[in-house]
Amino acid sequence: MTDGATNGSEGGTPAEALELFEEGLARYRAGDAVAAHGLFERAHRRAPADARLMSWYGLTLVLVEKNSNLGVLYCDQALRTAGPEVELLLNQARAHLALGQRERAVRAIQRGLALAPEDASLKLAQSSMGWRRKPVFPCFGRSNPINRWLGRLRYRWSARIHPPPPATPMTLGLLPAPGEAAPAVTERPAEPASTPTTPGEGT
Repeated sequence: MTDGATNGSEGGTPAEALELFEEGLARYRAGDAVAAHGLFERAHRRAPADARLMSWYGLTLVLVEKNSNLGVLYCDQALRTAGPEVELLLNQARAHLALGQRERAVRAIQRGLALAPEDASLKLAQSSMGWRRKPVFPCFGRSNPINRWLGRLRYRWSARIHPPPPATPMTLGLLPAPGEAAPAVTERPAEPASTPTTPGEGT
C-alpha cells in the first residue's frame, strides 16, 4: 500500500516518532484529520528531517489549520529531500486540491504516474480527478466527432462498471486497507492561496 511505503529517510528516525506517525496515519485513514494532525505534529517535532513525516504534517497543516503557506512548503520540501516518491506526490496533490488548485494537483499526480504508471493509488486519484484520457483513435485528434462519441461512451461505461469516488482533498488516492471501507469524510476546503494557479497539463 502506498501510504505505508517508506521513503528511505526512516533509518535514523526515533522509534517514538514512528509510533506517533503510525498512530496518526491510522487516525487519518479513519477520517479524523484533527487527531491525525496532532500526532503528525508531535512526530515531526521528534524527527524534523524525516521527509515522510514532514509531508504528512504539511498536508494536515493545510487541511486542519488552513495554513497554506507552511503546509505546502513542507510538502514541497519533503519531495526535495526524498525525491519524487509516490506517497509524497499524493500528499502534494491533496494539499493543492484542498486549496482549490486543481491544475497543480493534477500535475503532481501526472508526475507520479510518469514514475509509477501502475500504482493503484495514483490510478485511483486520476480516476477521481476525472481528467481527460487519450483519444480512442489518436490519429483522428480529440475533436474528431468519432473520438468524441466513443470517448463519451467509454466514460459512461467505465463509470457504470467502476464508479470513481469523489475527489476530496483528504481521500484523494487513499486506498482502503484490506477488509475496511474507504473513509467517508466531509471536508471544507481551505481558502485558496493568493498566488494565481498556473494552468496545468492534461486537464
